[in-house]
Amino acid sequence: MTLASIANKLPFDVSQTFIGGKWVAPSSSATSKVVNPDTGEDIATVPECTATDVDRAVQAAHTAFYDGPWINEFSGAQRRDAMLALAAAIEEHRKNIELIESINTGKPIVDVRGELDDTIDLFRHFAGYADKVEGRHISSQANANLQAYTTKEPVGVVGFINAFNYPICLLAWKVAPALAAGCTVVFKPGPQTPLTTQYFAYLLEQTKLFPPGVFNVVLGGVEAGQALVEHDLVDKVGFTGSVATGKNVIRSTASTRMVRMASVELGGKSPGVVMPDADLDKTARLVVMGCMSNAGMNCNALTRLWVHRSIYDEFLPKLKAAAEALKLDTPQLEHTEMGPLIDRRQYERVLEYIRIGKEEDGASVLTGGEPALGRGFWIQPTLFYNVDPKACIATEEIFGPVLSVLQPFDNLDDVIETERKSEFGLAASIFSHNHRDITKFTRRLRCGTIWVNTHNPLYSFLPFGGFRNSGFGREMGYESFDGYLVSKAIIDDLS
Repeated sequence: MTLASIANKLPFDVSQTFIGGKWVAPSSSATSKVVNPDTGEDIATVPECTATDVDRAVQAAHTAFYDGPWINEFSGAQRRDAMLALAAAIEEHRKNIELIESINTGKPIVDVRGELDDTIDLFRHFAGYADKVEGRHISSQANANLQAYTTKEPVGVVGFINAFNYPICLLAWKVAPALAAGCTVVFKPGPQTPLTTQYFAYLLEQTKLFPPGVFNVVLGGVEAGQALVEHDLVDKVGFTGSVATGKNVIRSTASTRMVRMASVELGGKSPGVVMPDADLDKTARLVVMGCMSNAGMNCNALTRLWVHRSIYDEFLPKLKAAAEALKLDTPQLEHTEMGPLIDRRQYERVLEYIRIGKEEDGASVLTGGEPALGRGFWIQPTLFYNVDPKACIATEEIFGPVLSVLQPFDNLDDVIETERKSEFGLAASIFSHNHRDITKFTRRLRCGTIWVNTHNPLYSFLPFGGFRNSGFGREMGYESFDGYLVSKAIIDDLS
C-alpha cells in the first residue's frame, strides 16, 4: 500500500486544520510541501497557519477550559473513559497511521510499529491518572479553629510545539498527561511531519467524547510557533526542539503581559562509557543502535563514546562491523534498520559536520562519512575515532548518524569529571558489570536518564528530561502529569 492510495481515502482534508472541534480553512492561502525523505519527492500540501489562526485556536481552548464541560462538568472518570476510547481508535487505525508516519518521516516501518505501541500505551497509562487528582488535608498548625486543605487543579490552556523526529509518539508524551489533568490544548506539529497529527485530531473528533476546543491543531513554522508562545491566554508552553529555539521560547513566556509556565526538552550529546569488563560484542551492537536509531535524530542519541584504553583496539573493529551491518533500504520494507534524514536542510547540516570532523577536528573515519543510496536524504552510518573530547563533532549536537569515539581513557573518575562540565545533561549510559563503577557513574553524573548495559529504552511510567541546556520539566511518568497541575490552598476559619 502506498501513501497515495491512503490519501485518496483519508476522512479529513489535509488542506484544513482542526480548531474548536471543526475542520476549518486557515486565514491565509500560504501552503508548504510535505516531503518523503526516502526519495525527496513531495507527498502532500498543507496550510501555513498565521497568528490569526493561532489566536482562533487559543480562544477556542480558553473557552473550552473556562466555560466548557471538560473541567467544569466532566468527572475524572469521564476524562479517563474518553482517553481510553481515543487509545482504542488509534489502535483500530494503526496500520494507516504507521504507513503515513513511515513515509512522512522515513522511519523503518518496524520502528514505527513500536512507536504506535508506545503511543497507545501512553494514552492508556495517563488515562489511569485522570480520576486520581488528589489534594491534602493539613491539620492546623497555628489555630485550632482553622481548617486547611489543598486541591490540585489543571494549569489551563497548554500550547505545545512539537519536534519532527517522533511526530505521533511525542504528541502522546505531551497531550496524554495534559488531557488527563484536565487541560485544554493547542498543538503545533513540526512543519516537516504534520500528517499523523491531523489523523490524531480526526480520531479524537470521531470519539465524540471530547468537547469542542479541548484539542486544537495549528500547522506551520516560525510565525505560528511564535504566536503560540506569546499568546497571553496560553497558561503553559511545552516545547521539544533545539537549544537556541528553546531559549527563545523561555524568554517569550516572560516577555509578554502575562508570565507563563514552561517545560522544554532540548538538546543532548549523550555519552556512553565502555568499561573493560563489558561484553564487547553485545555492547558494540547496543552502542551502534543507541546512536543510529532514527538515523541519529534523537535528543538522547549516544553520540559521544568513551572506551577504556585496555580494550580500545579490540573494540573498534567490533563497532565498525556492527555499523556496517545495518540495513539501509526503503523504510517500508521489513528488513530496513535505518532510514534517511528528515529533509535536505538536515542532510546538508550533517554532511557539513562530517566535513568538519575530517578536515578541522582531525578525527579519523572508522566507517561511513558519505551519502548513501543515491536518492533522498540518506547518509551512511558514520564512526569517527580517536576524537578529541573538545572537538566540534564531540561537543555539538549533530542530530544525525554520526558517532564520535573519543580518545581512550584510563580512569572513570576523569570521564565523570569531564562529563559533569558538559552543557548538556539529558542522558548517558555505562556498559559494565562492576557494581562499584556503575554506582559511581549513576550517582555522580547529573543526567535525567542513565542506562546501564543498554541505551534508548523509555517507558510511560518513568520521567524523561534533562539538566542544563537539555531543558527542564519532565515528559512521561507521574512527574509529567503533575506538571500540568497546580496546587491551591483553602483556609476555612471555623470560629
